[in-house]
Amino acid sequence: MYALGIETSCDETSCAVVKKRDVLANVTVSSLKYHKKYGGIIPEIATRNHLKFIEKVFKVALFKARVNIKDIEVIGVTYRPGLLGALVVGLNFAKAVSSALGKPFLGINHLHAHLFSPFLNSKPPIPFPFVGLVASGGHTDLFLVKDFDRIKTIATTKDDACGEAFDKVARFFGLDYPGGVYIDKLYSWDFKDSFPFKCGKVGFDFSFSGIKTAVIYKKMELEKKKELDRIEKIKILSSFTESVVKTLVERITDAAKKFKVKNIVCGGGVIANRRLRQLLRQAQKNEKLKLFLPSQKYTTDNAAMVAGLTFYLYNKKRLRSNIHLKAEVN
Repeated sequence: MYALGIETSCDETSCAVVKKRDVLANVTVSSLKYHKKYGGIIPEIATRNHLKFIEKVFKVALFKARVNIKDIEVIGVTYRPGLLGALVVGLNFAKAVSSALGKPFLGINHLHAHLFSPFLNSKPPIPFPFVGLVASGGHTDLFLVKDFDRIKTIATTKDDACGEAFDKVARFFGLDYPGGVYIDKLYSWDFKDSFPFKCGKVGFDFSFSGIKTAVIYKKMELEKKKELDRIEKIKILSSFTESVVKTLVERITDAAKKFKVKNIVCGGGVIANRRLRQLLRQAQKNEKLKLFLPSQKYTTDNAAMVAGLTFYLYNKKRLRSNIHLKAEVN
């Protein structure tokens, strides 16, 4: 059987077809180019583009997968969290396909789907239980996952999300959007400890607002002294990156110890960061953990992870959603 996944939580319009965990097609159209000049996502623009492309992306995904629409057994769609208008487009499209085909559909939590992304195109059993980290532009959350229908949130961010902090710092330095990509390119091992930036900690939760402010003040201080050349910018941004990614790794390893879990799963756009992936692999070796990371193409929002989780929940857990399911921002 085949599962169809639909993802429209933010600026990507994406449809995918999977069989078990094998991705047969994953087609995504992003409206990112329209948001760049604003330095962030504009909900109205994202929603209009979802309306424009959702049917086309759906048809192309079926064509690439070489699957007849009648062979789709279940439709999965992101219904939370995300931009309300964007979510509504995908959810209503999924309901229409479900009604037309007479096939069930599932509402999928976007964050849980990110935790499924490392297991796409994978054959070994999913290593329950595990501690999961989702780090993206809108979220920084830790989960204890005993199964994909038994997920407990154990930590979140009290202010800026990790990716959001990257974007805001990048914008202040005149870099393009999304900022995390450009800061990652500028990262230098030689300058990673140039400035003693620290991320805040609120109990077991994250806080990135303070380090963002510290970085901005340091830039302003060097500008005032006329000492802010290209090297100094790289020093600041590298030190900022180092502190943020170290915080993520420390917190997830602390959670693994606290809950006596040896399996670590990560997902979300920030997981594409090169230094973060390096530190996670070091932690895997030092702490004798088992680490599961998505391939780079599945770190950003995509429908393949939605379809994969849909297939799993429908077949393993026999779950399905009520046709009256509503989109939820949080």
